[in-house]
Amino acid sequence: MYSFKISNHVSFPLEGLEMRPFLAKDSPSQVTTYDLLSVICHHGTAGSGHYIAYCQNVINGQWYEFDDQYVTEVHETVVQNAEAYVLFYRKSSEESVRERQKVVALASAKEPSLLQFYISREWLNKFNTFAEPGPIANHTFLCHHGGIPPNKYHYVDDLVVIVPQNVWEYLYNSFGGGPAVNHLYVCAICQVEIEALVKRRKIEIDTFIKLNREFQAEEAPGVILCISMQWFREWESFVKGKDNEPPGAIDNSKIGVMKGGHVQLKQGADYGQISEETWQYLLGIYGGGPEIAVRQTAVPVDPDGLHGERKIEAETRAL
Repeated sequence: MYSFKISNHVSFPLEGLEMRPFLAKDSPSQVTTYDLLSVICHHGTAGSGHYIAYCQNVINGQWYEFDDQYVTEVHETVVQNAEAYVLFYRKSSEESVRERQKVVALASAKEPSLLQFYISREWLNKFNTFAEPGPIANHTFLCHHGGIPPNKYHYVDDLVVIVPQNVWEYLYNSFGGGPAVNHLYVCAICQVEIEALVKRRKIEIDTFIKLNREFQAEEAPGVILCISMQWFREWESFVKGKDNEPPGAIDNSKIGVMKGGHVQLKQGADYGQISEETWQYLLGIYGGGPEIAVRQTAVPVDPDGLHGERKIEAETRAL
């Protein structure tokens, strides 16, 4: 019914926080020491109070206190003794700083470059800010065929940065990854696949609408089949272009229950009613099941047969 603030002092280093003992055994990280970058402090009680922050200017190493609109220089001992609420650390790596300086120097060189390369802007941002950016990842703007996906081509300039040959070679030799890209083109294979997908979606949705209209026009359909609305909604998102991946096989398992050796509709199930023709059409494309019917054609009764049954019953009673 109440809360209180824990005000115990927590000591923390400004530099050289060693995290190696806490890494997973299979961690690929080579840089394991961290330096403090910022601290959030809370003054007041658990129910009310005020937040301030201490942040370091990474260029000159100076610490500043941010208190609403007021920014004040402070000594690092003030930060060291702060009542920390949240601590922000970043990896400490002199090597990454040297690598960035090297890239800047290479990019500033007057040496003419016969080839220019495109590199992922996302990965380059990691290089500029992460101690361990990992391998170059140009697949952020490439398809698996090696070209530009048609849906990305109109804004590909936002996804890439052009670097001279010497910069590319330095980064590639240092980090690996890739692939190397010095020419941008729209992938023709992806274009064909997109057009085929658009055509498939149109055929499926048009056929469903046609079959469903015929089903609605039937006054007394002989068979009404059930389909899981969960699966149907996934299929609907696909054919309407909201989801790029088609649904899997039809899954009616959640709306059916086994009774007397037959699958029957589960009470309160989330299902839709479709015609036998619609069911066969979707089943032919996606497969799956099981088939669940809610209404089937009644077998016509033979009057003569019925009269014979009554006659036998009467004779049996007489005996």
